[in-house]
Parts: sequence; C-alpha cells; structure tokens
Amino acid sequence: MQRLKDWKSRVPLMVEQPRATAGFSRRWVTLAVAAWLLPALYVIQIHLPGNTLTFPGQKAVAPTVNRLAPQGWSFFTKSPRDSELQPYVLHDGVWEGQLLAPHSAPHNAFGLDRRSRSQGIEMALLLAEADGLRWTKCDRELAACLDQAKEPGTVSNPVPEPTLCGLVALVEQKPVPFAWRDLMHATHTPDRLTVLDVTC
Repeated sequence: MQRLKDWKSRVPLMVEQPRATAGFSRRWVTLAVAAWLLPALYVIQIHLPGNTLTFPGQKAVAPTVNRLAPQGWSFFTKSPRDSELQPYVLHDGVWEGQLLAPHSAPHNAFGLDRRSRSQGIEMALLLAEADGLRWTKCDRELAACLDQAKEPGTVSNPVPEPTLCGLVALVEQKPVPFAWRDLMHATHTPDRLTVLDVTC
C-alpha cells in the first residue's frame, strides 16, 4: 500500500504552464470605450426622431453621419405608422370586409395560399385604372362614411383571379397612435375612402 502511494506521488499528474497575460491599464480601456461609444451615440441621436436632447455640433455632423452610417429598416419593413387599404364589398346592402390578410392565418393555409399577397397589388391596380376616382374624407364611423360616399368610379379588374368584384369600397385607415391605444377599441381608424364599380 505504501508503494502505491509512493508511485502516485512520483507521477506528474498535472503540469503547470505559465499563464500568458497582457496588461491593459484602466486609462487605455476607458479611452477605447469612449472612442467607440461617442460616435455610436451621435449616430443613434441623429437618426432618432426629434427630442429634447441635442449633442454639441450635432447639426454640423448630421450630413456626414447620414452618408457614412445611414440607418433605417425601411428597405426591409413597412413603417407601422403608414396607412393601410382595406377592401369592402357590398353584398345584399351590407358592406363586408374582404381583406385576406394576415398571410399566416389559417384561412390562408398558414401562408401556403398566396392570394393574400396578391390582393394588395390588385387594389393598387384598381386605383391606378379607375375612371373618375373620388375620395371621401371620413372622420366618423365607417358605416356612416360608406353610406355617404361619393358616386362610384368604374374600373375593370385586370387580375386573372380577382378577389374584388362588384361595388367595392377601398378604405384608407390610419393606425391609432400608441398614446391613444387605451382610448379606442380598434387598432385603425378610417381616414378616407373611395367606392368603385368593379367588373370582373
């Protein structure tokens, strides 16, 4: 037993290696952080909407910052503040919503049915080809606005598989501002609308 203990004590089970370290003073670390943080703060502040904070020389460096470090997601996403078109079709004297979105909804086979993607293009084509397009301002309930809409313009739907035929109302709706989210039940409010007599 003693021999086994002596043998274990003679075997080098662990070899200690000298640690490779590099020393940085706090001053250099602070300067490096400031050198990255200060330009980043200017870039962020210049691209934020107007606020009460203004950095020294912000207006002077803004054109250079916009050229060297442009920011924005508008290429990838649609602004949530933009208005949206929603289609309604008159059936038996009642306006019924015909919007196929959202694209991932079960009635679109969770995205496999692509008709919801083409409906926006269809509405844009109807507006572009409409004869006598007339917009009606809407500052009350949508049903009241639809009842008092101007005479419909006429248009032929050029889409191979149309989703909008007959008397169609295209309603431009604006999202409810975030500050008013608790004061309104809906997420959007109607802004203006146009009625089209669509032949398919």
